[in-house]
Amino acid sequence: MDPTAEQQNLPPPRPRHGCLYGCLGALVAVVVVIAAVYTFSARYFFKVLDNDAQIKIIVATLNQSPEAVSVLGRNIAVMSRERVSFHSETGVGSSASYTLKVVGSNGDGEAKADLDVAGGKPKITSLILIDAQGRDHYIVGAAPPSPMMQNSI
Repeated sequence: MDPTAEQQNLPPPRPRHGCLYGCLGALVAVVVVIAAVYTFSARYFFKVLDNDAQIKIIVATLNQSPEAVSVLGRNIAVMSRERVSFHSETGVGSSASYTLKVVGSNGDGEAKADLDVAGGKPKITSLILIDAQGRDHYIVGAAPPSPMMQNSI
């Protein structure tokens, strides 16, 4: 039998989707990796928020403050950390500053806290709650003197 006749009797080759399936497979793999990284990052971030001793002290102080409760409502919690800075000097001690987005049952706001972290026991030296309208509420520490009063005779 002639080889040409054998080839004519064979069914045509199946169409292949190598490029289509390969591209879709690569796309699915990239999406899975991105989702895994996002999930891990979110879990790690919220775990850090839950375990930070200074943040726990700030939230407890806000929840115990009648003024903070009147502005934000009950069950004040941290939604995000906007800024955190630590400062340490030999012989002087350590301090930390936090800017947190907080939310309660009646609204949200921003908490700015300065802490003295000497001896491993954090103590809030200043805690300012800024409400949704931008007004400052001094929870711990006194408000700065008015500039108008400093220039008076």
